Amino acid sequence: MSDSRAWTCVKLIGSLGVVALVLWLSFRTTKPKCSINDFYVPGLDKSVNSNNNASRRNNNLSFQLNLKNEMKDKAVRYNDITLKFYYGTNTSYPIGNFTVEGFKQGKDKELFKSGMIETHNMPWDAALKAVTNGSKAIFRVDVSSRIRYKITFWYTKRHNYFVENKVEVDDKGRSGAQQLSYGFGVFGVTLFVLSFLL
Repeated sequence: MSDSRAWTCVKLIGSLGVVALVLWLSFRTTKPKCSINDFYVPGLDKSVNSNNNASRRNNNLSFQLNLKNEMKDKAVRYNDITLKFYYGTNTSYPIGNFTVEGFKQGKDKELFKSGMIETHNMPWDAALKAVTNGSKAIFRVDVSSRIRYKITFWYTKRHNYFVENKVEVDDKGRSGAQQLSYGFGVFGVTLFVLSFLL
């Protein structure tokens, strides 16, 4: 009798373990990858600014935002996405903002969104000096939003999404290839997974 009960307990524990694993796999989420590509600053392109005429300098900056949802079983819903541009690696020199309207990104899908801003308070002298000396002008682009994940027929509650991108620009005014960066954090702990749902 005791052996039968012990075997029943073993089977119960095994079944609960399988259920827990299935739940963990079902509710586990990975934040989308993010990168800034095709970054171009005409004002730093020596081929079009040979005389460094500040009055005629192009103050625009163009870029491409890349967001990639690598999950094959979950879609992502973004609130409006805010991009904040800075000269340098910290936030001492804000030079412009850009907003991408919120959207739904399907399973295993990738978004490419091109944009342009007019820079303000850009420290051109420092940037031009950097690229003229053979170094790189460094920019920072912070990408932020609030996102929800679609699990089966419902969405999770909203979670903060933030990625800091570092962009290096040469004397052609262009950035090199950048790798995709993950947003901060991966969550989906089985014991607390139900608390994430609406």
